[in-house]
Amino acid sequence: MKKIINYLMIASLLNLVGCYYQQQMSPEEYPFDENLDMQVTTQDTTYWILSDDYYYANDTLYINILEPPNERTDVKVKMNIPKTEIEKVEVTKTDITGTWIVAGVVLVVAATIVIFLTNEKFEKMKKN
Repeated sequence: MKKIINYLMIASLLNLVGCYYQQQMSPEEYPFDENLDMQVTTQDTTYWILSDDYYYANDTLYINILEPPNERTDVKVKMNIPKTEIEKVEVTKTDITGTWIVAGVVLVVAATIVIFLTNEKFEKMKKN
């Protein structure tokens, strides 16, 4: 029973492992995927926008942000940012290949340790 619990714990810890990367691009390069959180930088301000708080239409980014910034209120203000005023867009994406590689390496190392310890215990039992 303890082994099953250990295996389940290892598997659930691997779910926490993930490889992410930041991708910066100009507004012309970014297709404004409304499913991703993003950071938008204009000449004077940087906005961190959640995927639920913006949409893009007619060369304008429409956002809902908390105002004033860093306040603990639930009041959101609607803003429009024309594409020409956006200097750069930065999004966080998941690297699925990297995540699988890291998870695989962790599993191989864990399996190697388990096999080594099991083999060592078996050898001690043989000698006795």
